[in-house]
Amino acid sequence: MVGKPPRNPATGLSKKPDLDADGSRRPLNSETVLSPLPHLTEPRLAEIRPKPAIVDSVNPEQAISVSLMNPVADELIHATAGEALAGFRVLAPTNLMKVGSRGVWIFKGREYVAIADGQFVQVVTDPGSGLFRATNSRELEPSGPWLIPGDEGQLWRPLNSESVIFIDSISAQTAQLFRQMDRSVAQFSDATVGRMLAVSGVTESLLRDVLVNERPAPFLLKDTIRRFELDHLIQAEGHPIPSERFGRFKNLEEAFEADCDENTLRMRRVFPGLPKTAAQAIWRTTSASERLHMHNQPGMPQRVAQEILVALREIRLARAGEGLYLEAVSNPDSDRLMLHMLGNLANWPQQMRIEIRRGTTESDVLSAIGDARSPFRHVLIRQNDGYAIHRGDGSSPQGSKDLCSVLFLLLLPEQRQLLGVTKDGGAALRQLIRAQPLPTRAAVSKLLGLAPLPHVDLGTVQFGQRGQLHGGGDSQPASTKSVVERVHDLYPQLSHEEAAKFINERLKNDPAGVLIRLEKEFATLCDELAIWNADGPPPHTLVSEPEGATTQAERRQARERFSAKLRDIWQRKSVSKWGEGDYHFSYYVDFSGELPRLSTRFEYVTELILTVEKPGARMGAFLDSFPNVQSLGIFGIEIEEFPSGIFQMRQLSELTLDGCSLTLSEVTVEGLSRIETLTRLNLANNPLTVAPQVGYMAGLTGLMLSNANLSNVPSGIDAPRKLGVVALHDNNISDVGHELFEIPDTQDLFVGLANNPLSEASRQRISQYLENSSMDRKVEIQVEDVVSESDSDSESSESGISTGSDSD
Repeated sequence: MVGKPPRNPATGLSKKPDLDADGSRRPLNSETVLSPLPHLTEPRLAEIRPKPAIVDSVNPEQAISVSLMNPVADELIHATAGEALAGFRVLAPTNLMKVGSRGVWIFKGREYVAIADGQFVQVVTDPGSGLFRATNSRELEPSGPWLIPGDEGQLWRPLNSESVIFIDSISAQTAQLFRQMDRSVAQFSDATVGRMLAVSGVTESLLRDVLVNERPAPFLLKDTIRRFELDHLIQAEGHPIPSERFGRFKNLEEAFEADCDENTLRMRRVFPGLPKTAAQAIWRTTSASERLHMHNQPGMPQRVAQEILVALREIRLARAGEGLYLEAVSNPDSDRLMLHMLGNLANWPQQMRIEIRRGTTESDVLSAIGDARSPFRHVLIRQNDGYAIHRGDGSSPQGSKDLCSVLFLLLLPEQRQLLGVTKDGGAALRQLIRAQPLPTRAAVSKLLGLAPLPHVDLGTVQFGQRGQLHGGGDSQPASTKSVVERVHDLYPQLSHEEAAKFINERLKNDPAGVLIRLEKEFATLCDELAIWNADGPPPHTLVSEPEGATTQAERRQARERFSAKLRDIWQRKSVSKWGEGDYHFSYYVDFSGELPRLSTRFEYVTELILTVEKPGARMGAFLDSFPNVQSLGIFGIEIEEFPSGIFQMRQLSELTLDGCSLTLSEVTVEGLSRIETLTRLNLANNPLTVAPQVGYMAGLTGLMLSNANLSNVPSGIDAPRKLGVVALHDNNISDVGHELFEIPDTQDLFVGLANNPLSEASRQRISQYLENSSMDRKVEIQVEDVVSESDSDSESSESGISTGSDSD
């Protein structure tokens, strides 16, 4: 009796494929225990259809036992086929056009399958199961039985209720999604389809969401399928030498990426490594204003940049996973993942230490497994697309090979025996890896050392619709690490003693809450810096630059170096002693544009010095992140208005803003005058226009205001009794006022007024002040050609003020 398959069968059941990766049929035992499969084979391309199977029993608590159809069952089905299809049989129409090799024919746009010699049935694809269903031209909805291909492949037969082929919801959804992408699951083996889904992060919930809500297929799945197909093509071409396969894949991939539209090129100007498939998916989600911004403005809208950052993260994770399965790809991330998965095997020799380094034995360890204290230590040096075993004499006895082949050479015979890889070399180890489930994306991110991105509602990254990120964006589960491990993740340089002190002092009351806050803070810092890295001037603004000017890539690298320095500072990688609260941050800024605006606070940085190598950098709100700075030196970075962050520096003692295009207003002068902790103030080489007030700065010892477009001496200059140097040369001062002469002549003070248009009255008052001073006078006032004492040259030298126009 012919029956319908269940619409909602028990989940977790499916057929085991009987095809190898190359499409050839595998031998099957009479009884096989099946594991869940991620997809449904699709009858439309039946030429590589697996044999049907019969489910003997279904018990949710047990494995599913499935036996192949035996000849008796086969005969029974053929005997009932005529009855089941009695109302649907048609004689062979004329002008039938055959498609494929398994008996699918086309006539007037309709599909037919052969059920006997000269007899056909019209079929349509059932959307619920993905199977063909018998129908006729008079029906609006098909009513006939479901059909499956026969053993010989040319004839089709009804699906018998007594021999149900299990079809789970994931399989049907996968088949439907593949059809949506103009592909068929029948192009690939079951294992390959499962791998592509896992690599691209496609889950059952994502499948359901995409199909139910009619979303576009996830771009990462599209890209993964394309790359698997490309790998299969290269294997079919026959390239026995790995380097030839790698080169062929790279050339074809570059050709694919080069054939792109202007929108993709526009995004690649900021994100050079963005794949075309991702760029097209993200562009579809952009608003009109965002597109206008990318056409006419420098940089990238922040929301778009965030989407791209998440997409690039997902792409890197997918490429790391696909490298386990593709033969024409060599990826260091995949090799690190392979090493990790081998190290997790129960019979892997943990006493053997294996380290992967790049280039030399002195370079950083990229990945490692085994006991770090083990005497059995092997260093693998990555060379081109392979690895060489390093010996103490610097030799590499076996040359450069792929990772699995090198690891096989390192295993002793008894270790190979335990692993079950006594032959086939590296290929056997690779099969061990492929037999394991792919680690979660969170685990791979950690393995690759990727800083966590903050949670972003960017569903567009996968399927071009706004909403929750699906398909690869693992949720952030509660950490299973210990408090000590999490502290070391945040601050890698901490010793065990320093970590214990940190935990006792900082985590005493709420360890979980503080750690979560710190982890989120570091993740936010990484994300903000990544967005800032991408937000540079577009290349078309640089066409008029002189020969030798830096390229877009060089400018991006400069920003990335600065970002790396800030991350290191947050993690205190350069702090020699954790207990010491001060930290010196000095950097030569070699990029243009505004410094990053960060929500993170670098509270233990007490000295900050930034110097530009060439003009073009702007300060922005960068200083807001350094509230505890005591000594601040900014040289050459443009500051449009006095930074509000400086007013938050409660312990600031030395302030230098030299050559920053800074102007002062009456408001900022009032605020500056209230920084009473200052001992040194240097605002030289700025068009200040308004002179600062220094009367409240009781501890001030140095005041540098040369070449500052000032027309008067700063008010309150007579108040600071420790003031030793006042540099006012190269200004527009004509009247020195009266406060200068209120200073006791015994105060050890040098005042530089050279290159000012001093009035004759001011010059006379200066001369009278110096002539009428006491025998213990220490005040020195320098004008263009009036020097008070013969030893003023030596004293001027000691003060650091020259008779020229330069300030210190």
